[in-house]
Amino acid sequence: MDLAFHKFTKRLIIITLITAILIFGLTFIVPEYLISISWPFILGFFFAVTLLAHKFLLKKSDGNHGKFINAFMLITTIKLMLFFTIIIVYVLINRHDALGFILTFFTNYLIFTIFEILSILKFLQKS
Repeated sequence: MDLAFHKFTKRLIIITLITAILIFGLTFIVPEYLISISWPFILGFFFAVTLLAHKFLLKKSDGNHGKFINAFMLITTIKLMLFFTIIIVYVLINRHDALGFILTFFTNYLIFTIFEILSILKFLQKS
């Protein structure tokens, strides 16, 4: 588990850095209102949530596919509720940045979800 988690963490750091560079570059190209000013915090949030979720999944699965499926469904439900709550609260507080926040959040959600699913599939094929 430690080796798999270490590899995942390295890949996650690389994906996060690539995403940060892309978003930073896009801030000079696309209109200002399409990228939230809080993009670094969104990126850090997704890094932390993805890392914690993966660690939880590895710990709960212990090579048992039944336990893994239950843990995956639980963590996915919790993450979706958390993400939805954050979007609603942020948009209610910062209406001027609503569009940029939603677009930035959704883009990061897609990037990190694709990365997480590909990592999980790789992990399941090995076990």
